[in-house]
Amino acid sequence: MLKHIHEYQPRFLQTVALFLVAATIAVFAAPLSAHEVTREKGFYIGARFAGSTLHIDDDGDQIFKIKEDGGALFLITGYSFNRVFSLELALGGAGHETSVPTIDATLGTFQFFLHYRFRPGHAFRPYVKGGLGGYGLRLEETSGANVRIEGGGVPIGVGFDYFLSNHFSLGLDLTHNIINYDTVTIDLGDGATTGFEMDEAGAMTNIGLTLTGYF
Repeated sequence: MLKHIHEYQPRFLQTVALFLVAATIAVFAAPLSAHEVTREKGFYIGARFAGSTLHIDDDGDQIFKIKEDGGALFLITGYSFNRVFSLELALGGAGHETSVPTIDATLGTFQFFLHYRFRPGHAFRPYVKGGLGGYGLRLEETSGANVRIEGGGVPIGVGFDYFLSNHFSLGLDLTHNIINYDTVTIDLGDGATTGFEMDEAGAMTNIGLTLTGYF
């Protein structure tokens, strides 16, 4: 179904390459900013509009397939303890088409991150992040029947924020999620459900634009 990190397809490398190109442009553009960011700590909220890539084991013989590329939306909130460390919660979902028109696939996520931001006081602020997450892959048929595949994982990422002021920033984020699915729940749509345990590795990569407001 989904593959472990060392088996990812070239599409993942393409995503990383796109991010690196954008980050390189931002690095060269950073010296153009002369204003200082004096915000020390406090709460922030934001939204991230992202492309989503599911890393799928496609052996060519499967009747049912989930398309790798989709779109995602994440709502984020966090608290900055100082100008470099912050804790963040991200809630989101990604939608993917499947090979069966009557079945939709969505991957819901919640993630806790610890952020470290470089270049305190500057408008251009690169960061690294890591944490823990929960994931639920839902396959839903138009009749109401659905299958939920759930598990935990480790999200890691890099990115940058460009502070237009002390209270607003635009950024680019690349987050990679290493997932271990451990439960399956099947709902036939008539109130009858069944489930079983599993042990399956998976992954999802998101790259997106982040809009953040600071208080």
